[in-house]
Amino acid sequence: MKMFVLSTVILTSLTAHSAFASQNINDHYNFISGGAQFSTFNESLPNKASNDEDARSKNIVGVYLRASSGLTNNLFTEARVDFSKKNKLKVTDGLIGAGYVVPLDEDASVYGLMGYSIDSFEFPTQKKNHKGLTGELGVKYQATSNWTFEPAIRYADYERSMYEIRVNNTFNVSDDISVEANIIQDRIKGTDSTDTIEQTKFLLGARYNF
Repeated sequence: MKMFVLSTVILTSLTAHSAFASQNINDHYNFISGGAQFSTFNESLPNKASNDEDARSKNIVGVYLRASSGLTNNLFTEARVDFSKKNKLKVTDGLIGAGYVVPLDEDASVYGLMGYSIDSFEFPTQKKNHKGLTGELGVKYQATSNWTFEPAIRYADYERSMYEIRVNNTFNVSDDISVEANIIQDRIKGTDSTDTIEQTKFLLGARYNF
């Protein structure tokens, strides 16, 4: 069932029909970006090896990096890393993959991406790694001359299912520089409702388009 979902995500994009499919990759897929992020979890996580009141926290801050590069025609590669830390608590999310773009018109395109991702939680006394294949389906829409709206949904085939919903916004400052304001929510399902990890991330940074 998990692999079926992954295959469906990619197949939907690859088989999409468009009169613009033969065009070269959109400029929105060639960039490097990074900035700060603030994450909040559905439950308090341990950040110290003690029983003090401040030894657990729902909130954590960090940084993010992202890079995307068009290869040829409608193909692109992308890599992402998010890192947050508070005392002994470290949370790392990473992804590397390749995607296929289908332009819909001059302002919009849909893409499918498949790759490998990892969600790592390093607690004061233990470490948990979730890793496996991942698939993503997204849209990039240039709503105005200065604003691009980028919603996406991603599924990861870990030992437990992971779902991510992301809404990216970029605001052009110049031809090459943009400001990013993104919201991401991911959910790693547990064996029951009390073992499910939900994370909401707020990201603010800058993007260089090349």
